[in-house]
Amino acid sequence: MISYYPTSYGWMKYVGPQDMCFSAGHNRSMANIRGILAQLNTSGGGMPKLPIREAMVSVDGVKGDWQKNRKYHGGPNRAICIYSEEFYEWLREQGVNVTNGNIGENFTTQELDLLKLKKGDRLKVGQCIIEITDVRVPCYQLKKWDVDLPELIVGRSGWVAKVVKEGMVKEGDEIVVE
Repeated sequence: MISYYPTSYGWMKYVGPQDMCFSAGHNRSMANIRGILAQLNTSGGGMPKLPIREAMVSVDGVKGDWQKNRKYHGGPNRAICIYSEEFYEWLREQGVNVTNGNIGENFTTQELDLLKLKKGDRLKVGQCIIEITDVRVPCYQLKKWDVDLPELIVGRSGWVAKVVKEGMVKEGDEIVVE
């Protein structure tokens, strides 16, 4: 029997006990999950974020990136925002015309199943290591792309992370779940 259970980032399908824990620390198969940093993005404040080739990533986030509303965006536990090309593709299939960086992420990933990540997971990206701290809460500003976008991405809204190890990151770097 297939059922669904609530998580902090939406409803997940439960098939059996193997589906309850996705963390590399609890499920050895996660340790082999890899992806690619398809695009590295920054902005002087707000959306969209635009691509850059490489940057230093510190506890404050990607060098050159800034958020206008620091009460709700950025800070040490939300230094990096992560979204995937696969979710952008899904949004376009839903009729929302968006592309990498539009939703305000710093790291646009490719071939990394973000739904299998959870709080506490660590990802090595280039020379830095980040730790997932929370689901990215959809902001009302996303309505600039489509009035229904904030509700549409519930359960698919990406992640925010803190920087555990500072380092250089560049487009095309491998992402490894540690």
